[in-house]
Amino acid sequence: MANSLTIENISAAYGHVRVLDGVSLKINANETVVLLGTNGNGKSTLMKSIMGIVRPSSGKIIAEIDGERHELIGRSTEAIVDLGIALVPEGRRLFPRLTVTENLLLGAFRPQARAQIRTNLDFCFDCFPGSPSEKASSPAA
Repeated sequence: MANSLTIENISAAYGHVRVLDGVSLKINANETVVLLGTNGNGKSTLMKSIMGIVRPSSGKIIAEIDGERHELIGRSTEAIVDLGIALVPEGRRLFPRLTVTENLLLGAFRPQARAQIRTNLDFCFDCFPGSPSEKASSPAA
């Protein structure tokens, strides 16, 4: 079943400073979407709204996952992550003192991800070859 994310007429603010005003967007399965804009145009606020970090003052955010509709507004960030939705912050070194494998293992938060650690690590190293020592040191499922 196709997954999608629908954002309908979202408005959000920090105090009296309105950052988002009536933003709507639909992302269908297998689409790649890019948000472009200069600093202060609301890109991060929109992402934080999707993740439950910022609560919009109006609108809807609906994730359809495996045929089930989930309204995201009002859910905790942890509950949103448990649905399989995550935000990877910008920057290339999330945790610079950890190995590549250790950084990847941090993404195995959800029970479904923990059950598929070996498969997911193999997929990552197949897509981005060049770290054979990382692959050799990664845990077995």
